[in-house]
Amino acid sequence: MLRFLSSLFTPTAAEDESPDRDLIDAAIERAVDGTDRRLRALGDYRRRLREPVERAVDHVIALVDAMPAPAEISAQSFGADPRIRAFFSSVDHLHGVLGKLKDVREYRRHCAEIPADEIFGLLVMQKEERTVLGMELEGDAVRKDVVQVAVSFSHHRYIAPTSSEKGTRWELKKRAFDFLIERALERLAQETRKRVELEHQRCLLRRKLDALRAGNWGLGSALADNGHNGADVDVLEAEIESIDAELGQFGTNSLGLDQSLDCIAGVLGRPKEWLDTRPVALRLDYRGIKLADSGPPAAGELQLTELFSATGARRIILPGRIPKGEIPDRPDVVKELSRYLG
Repeated sequence: MLRFLSSLFTPTAAEDESPDRDLIDAAIERAVDGTDRRLRALGDYRRRLREPVERAVDHVIALVDAMPAPAEISAQSFGADPRIRAFFSSVDHLHGVLGKLKDVREYRRHCAEIPADEIFGLLVMQKEERTVLGMELEGDAVRKDVVQVAVSFSHHRYIAPTSSEKGTRWELKKRAFDFLIERALERLAQETRKRVELEHQRCLLRRKLDALRAGNWGLGSALADNGHNGADVDVLEAEIESIDAELGQFGTNSLGLDQSLDCIAGVLGRPKEWLDTRPVALRLDYRGIKLADSGPPAAGELQLTELFSATGARRIILPGRIPKGEIPDRPDVVKELSRYLG
């Protein structure tokens, strides 16, 4: 993740205030630093980036502020909160996951403050569905080998850990804006790669065309089959003209400053396409088996939030707070090995 300017999305600002000019100016410079610094050669780059950056900043702030209050992630909540019970198969699994959270370990290692009683953050998971054969009660009879869908959650992460809910929301806004910048950088790389590939393809076709034309000298034309050689030349010439026309829009393998700026503005100006959330209703029984939608509305229904992107990535998220005592210490490998060896 690219390092962000610490002045952006300051947690001390009033929640009802709109992004001010200084914040937008800093966000514009951050977008340029994170993508194409050559843009500063354009005298009007700030003016042209202002509207798309404002859209991105407004969207990021609204996205994070709309997230619900953090839920407790603990052994106690495992028994009381059906979401926690769905995300972890058991209390032992919960503690095992908490003990392996890399971001939490790094936060605790580098935290300069007195450790807080709770660690706030965003729990991120991948939802997985698989078809299984199980049993189902139908009236008084038990049906076997019933096709069912089992739902589980894996690849648990806990990002933006801090000592407060406000601090975590601040970190999430910075990360969300950086995510949009990374998507803009990817788009720049794709456009540049496209131009390089076109130029390479054009060179290969030109070499092949030269070879075909060279074959018309000497016995080559006399031995050619009924103009096949000429037909191949016509096809190659048409393909080269098509490539030349596309390359002519660019003029060079590298993007021009105007094209680069337009590419960045195109991504930042449509932030909802690249990062957004949507509600997910999921009905599960105690085994994690998906229930039919026609059942009673309250039976096993979970209201979850999915974070998704135009990249195709999708993750279930839950703002959380982990009591300090719920995070097990990492085992001392050397000590454990010494004990094992006697």
